[in-house]
Amino acid sequence: MSQGFTQREGIDYNEIFSLVVKHSSIRMVLALVVQQDMELEQLDVKTAFLHGELEEEIDMMQPEGFIEEGMDDKVCLLKKSLYGLKQSPRQWYKRFDTFIVGIGFTRSEYDSCVYSKVALDGVVTYLLLYVDDMLIASRRKADIEEVKVLLEREFEMKNLGAASKILGMQITRDMVQGVLCLDQRSYVAKVLKTFNMDQSKAVLTPMAQYFKLSHQHSPQTKEEAAYREKVPYANAVGSLMYLMIRTRPDLAYVVSLVNRYMGKPEKIHWEALKWIFRYLKGTYKA
Repeated sequence: MSQGFTQREGIDYNEIFSLVVKHSSIRMVLALVVQQDMELEQLDVKTAFLHGELEEEIDMMQPEGFIEEGMDDKVCLLKKSLYGLKQSPRQWYKRFDTFIVGIGFTRSEYDSCVYSKVALDGVVTYLLLYVDDMLIASRRKADIEEVKVLLEREFEMKNLGAASKILGMQITRDMVQGVLCLDQRSYVAKVLKTFNMDQSKAVLTPMAQYFKLSHQHSPQTKEEAAYREKVPYANAVGSLMYLMIRTRPDLAYVVSLVNRYMGKPEKIHWEALKWIFRYLKGTYKA
């Protein structure tokens, strides 16, 4: 097993960041899917990080149970990336990028994880990459199948068929009515249960008028500070931000309000957060 925490920057790795598709790009392509009545398919790459080619020279101790007698002083020279190495996500992206460009796709200038390929008759095929998840869209199913065949020859793939879920967002589509909906109902239910708000009373507005949030409410006494330590304020705000960015822009203002007090939240700030959760419950009835 690789132990990435032992790697040294500049020796065992250099750049380690990996690119992922922007959420705005996903929404844009989904809008095109509806507007142009495209087919939308989803694929998943099995053990994606094992496909990356290493650029650095990395030695690894022999795995337990693999060591041969008399070869105890030998190490393994890695040629491919492994899960656990810091550069594995980046090397996988570079490997995929080289392949997909090689079969005729063009990388977008605005989002490096959006690729497109234009057929001779002008039909465009789009491919979106988020680590090992892919969405492929085209007006012709045959073009999507052609891309799938090429991908399956190069990587071990899992064909998920018509897209139904991406990044925790459920995709519901009615091709007859020309409607595509995104929601995070299962995530909302999980969040409400996590913060013990699943049995709370629902409300119709994201924030009550009587909440006058201010830094003056930040804890001053030891008792107030102790209360702050018990409340998972940062986790709750992060959960709301995850929803806001993906499918709930209506939460943008109230999340920006409660986000101001991440450093020193007080009881009233937590009460405001709970009100937002109650609003969520009202908009996502189980």
